[in-house]
Amino acid sequence: MLNPIVRRSDFVRQLTPDTVIDANDAFIDRIDLDIGDWLLSGELADICGALSHLRLAEVPTADGGSVSLFNSHIIERFYEIRGLRFSTNPRTDSLNQSSALISGTVERPNWRYRPTTRQPGETERITFKTQLNLTRFLQAQRLHHRSRLDRPRLASNYVMAISPETSWYADEAPLLPATNVIIGPNKKYAFALKDSRSVQMQRYLNIAQDMLNNAMQGAFDGEGASAHLAPYFSLRAIEFYWEFDAESPIDFVASLRERVMQHGQVVSQDFYTFSNASLRTTHQSPCLTIQLTTKIKVKIYAKTTRRVRFEVTIKDDAINAVAGQRSQDSVDGIVSLIPALAQEAADRLTPLIQSITAAPPPAGRATSLQLMHLIIQNAQDRYVAEAIIAGLVSIGRVAPYGNDPMKNAIKGLKERGVLRSVRPRSSICVITDEYNDALVSLRRHR
Repeated sequence: MLNPIVRRSDFVRQLTPDTVIDANDAFIDRIDLDIGDWLLSGELADICGALSHLRLAEVPTADGGSVSLFNSHIIERFYEIRGLRFSTNPRTDSLNQSSALISGTVERPNWRYRPTTRQPGETERITFKTQLNLTRFLQAQRLHHRSRLDRPRLASNYVMAISPETSWYADEAPLLPATNVIIGPNKKYAFALKDSRSVQMQRYLNIAQDMLNNAMQGAFDGEGASAHLAPYFSLRAIEFYWEFDAESPIDFVASLRERVMQHGQVVSQDFYTFSNASLRTTHQSPCLTIQLTTKIKVKIYAKTTRRVRFEVTIKDDAINAVAGQRSQDSVDGIVSLIPALAQEAADRLTPLIQSITAAPPPAGRATSLQLMHLIIQNAQDRYVAEAIIAGLVSIGRVAPYGNDPMKNAIKGLKERGVLRSVRPRSSICVITDEYNDALVSLRRHR
């Protein structure tokens, strides 16, 4: 059976009313993962000296060069281990230099969550509190120049460093410098979709663990201290995303604010500043964040000049609730969590996508003055009326709790068809379709 020909359109799809959010289409971006534990034995002075040698560890790049894995921190006392970090800064991204595909810190473990107690002969213990990125890992791999779209092939072994190429951005560019995006010729998309996310993640985590183990063994080789691996992994957070084509991604995201308001406990809007003045006069893209629960959120933002990203983050206790124990003793154990987490991300995103792609409601006949009059009439108190109007205008909803003074007024507005609950038995209320245009007009003239 022949493999399908894969192009950009298979990865970055069109967003239509028929769009289905499938867990199998979910891609993985950031992975916050504790990788450990290394049991350290020997005199503390020898252990500190060995850990200082980690500054010499290097990671090969696809072009035959190398980059440092850690910073140049020297440890004289064990508590100074807090200054030992990976050389890659997760808060910055560059399109003109190579960097390792792992970031984070080195820390002492939290014994409360460890399945094993201190072992005989163990002096200290460390774990790598890492931030990984599966998208960046796949984008970093160099493919054969004439790689087929149904059978993409690597030009070298897998690498753990990314070296951005200008050819990736010939037809499309990130709005902010970013390498965590599948971009470039069609063979990049073909390679990204060649295997399932579980297979890709298993490969990435195995390579990362081997790299760290080799770095530790090299640092302790010939020293008076020793390091022994007791496998422990803990998934702190993971990001799934779906990307869609957009002729004007900035304007598209800006247009979604009203429609996504009703979906979250908290909805916020930030702005990403651009350096490319041709994109828009303000050089800013809104980033909409919808806090679905305390541990699950959705972000919507323009990722490149031609696409919008919908990103679902699941972290901490939500991982336990969805997929089971987030702490495992093997890479396979962590990978086994992926299908359930991807399905949860798809289920969370589906209602939001449905509201975005739904046909717009018919134009209402009510005016902004009529809307204000109805609110004031039902409130019977100008301060309550002002609070309801302010809530609807600024965040698109009101939510009375307990003995809130707005409670009776909101009940009356629901009975008169001005407000509706976002879902059955929910205290969160939004404007009805009949009065939506009136609210839009009110916002315009506030």
